[in-house]
Parts: sequence; structure tokens; C-alpha cells
Amino acid sequence: MRLFKTSILFATALTSFYSFAVSHRTVDNPAIVGELYYTEGRLNQPVIMILGGSEGGDFVTKSAVIRISANELVRKGYAVLSLSYFDQESPSKPIPASLTRVPLEYFELAFNWVQTQDDLKKNSIAVYGTSRGGELALLLASKFEFVELVVAGVPSAYAWSSYDRYRTEEVYLNLLETDPCQSSWTWGGKDVANICLKYSDNYSPWYKVIENEDLVEQFMIPVENSSAAILLTSARYDTVWPSYEMSNQIMSRLESSNYSYPFKHKSYLSDHFLHTRSWPDVSEFIELHYPPN
Repeated sequence: MRLFKTSILFATALTSFYSFAVSHRTVDNPAIVGELYYTEGRLNQPVIMILGGSEGGDFVTKSAVIRISANELVRKGYAVLSLSYFDQESPSKPIPASLTRVPLEYFELAFNWVQTQDDLKKNSIAVYGTSRGGELALLLASKFEFVELVVAGVPSAYAWSSYDRYRTEEVYLNLLETDPCQSSWTWGGKDVANICLKYSDNYSPWYKVIENEDLVEQFMIPVENSSAAILLTSARYDTVWPSYEMSNQIMSRLESSNYSYPFKHKSYLSDHFLHTRSWPDVSEFIELHYPPN
């Protein structure tokens, strides 16, 4: 019976997505790969940048539940910028083909594009990222003052090494020899310090490396440098990586630094894919700390 009701609610929400007049335009900067969802004729729309994880590409286009949530945000007065930052499906795009050395300055470029749009709110944005996108969202907040709010879904407390879903064992072994600290991210043209392959390769599963606190502490994201409201959502039964434990580490870091902006951690009896379950809390946090006009 519960499954039947859930199916009805999902179908109703999906119908709502397509019946509501959500306008859409492609970012008209050739250096940026993004899609904007907004309300035509409305001014000063606060922007929420949505970032997917290791699947790459356009998260809103790829995920029906994310599309529904994006539509809800637009109905409430927000504009949603679905930003691709690597894409293994379309390697000819002006972004990396894999999650390898993505420049954090790329996201500043996207923010600067927002400043040129007459119908969008200026000077600040919110960022919602999940999984590797949650890691990225926290990194961006630690670097850029224009990030006013962060929702990091099933995030990491650390910066991790590069990722390529098509990486063969031969390529992997070659990386261990030739470029063992290849990062997912760069800043100022240099790799962001990360938990390198040469460290995680010695653990099974690989994420157990975080139990070596003396080793990995140097790779923690400096979240205390942020000036954003922060919501962490984590899964108690996460089989991708220990998002619950890492979210607790992030909270401890914020608490010990006397972080002066709102921050909160919500955990769920769920697996890694908890967007639908967490969305009511996410939506409430966004409206409270980054209200629409």
C-alpha cells in the first residue's frame, strides 16, 4: 500500500513538473556547460547551483527526482543552475571528460555569468551537491565568499583523488606509478591536496583509509573558512562511502572553530541515494537561510 501511495505521489509531482511554466535556457558562455531553470518575467531570482556526483553531466536532466525538486524550487521563486563540470558521455565539451583536475575557478566563471543576467539575484548563490558534488560544494564554500548557502548531500569530509568510471586496471596501476596524487580538483593551477591513490590503495575497501586519522587530517576540507549556512545530509547505511561518519567529522570541525554561520547535520536510515527522503529537510533549510524574494 505504501509503495502504491508513493507511486501516486511521484506521478503527481512529475505531472506538476511538466504542467508548471518552468522556463529554460542554456548558459550562453561557451566555456560553461549549464542549463538554467527559472520563471519568465520574474526579477531578482536567487540562484541555486546544482552539482551531481561521479556520474557526471547534467544532474537535473539525468535524474527525474532531481528534476522534480528543481521544479519545486522554481515554483517557490528560485532559479536553478544545473552545472556540468565533467562529462564522460560527451568528451568534446569544454570540460574534462572525467573527474580529473577540475578547476575550482570554473565555478567562479559560472557565478560571474549569473552576474550578467538581468533576471537573477546578484552577489551570492546557493550550492546543492550530492556525493562527490557534496565534496565539491564544501570546497567551493571554503574558497568563495559568494557562496551563501551549501547543502552537501552524503558528502565527504576530505578531498579525494581523481575518478574515471572507465579506468581499466592497467591504467590504474600506471597511475599508481606515474601520477599517484592526481586530484579531482585544482586551485590556481595546482592539485588540491587529496587522499591519493597511493594511500587508499592499501585499504579494503578503499575508504577505510580515513581511519588513519594522522594521515588524512591534512586532506580535510577547510569548511571553517566558509561564510555560508551549511546543511549536511548523510546515510546511516551508506555503502558507497561513510557519509554519516564524515558528516560528523565536518560538524566537529565547524564546532571546534566556533563557526559563526548556521550549520546542521541530518542523518537518515537510508542508503547513499537519499535525495527523496531528505528533500523536505533540504527544502526547509534553503527557504529559511536563503529565502526567495
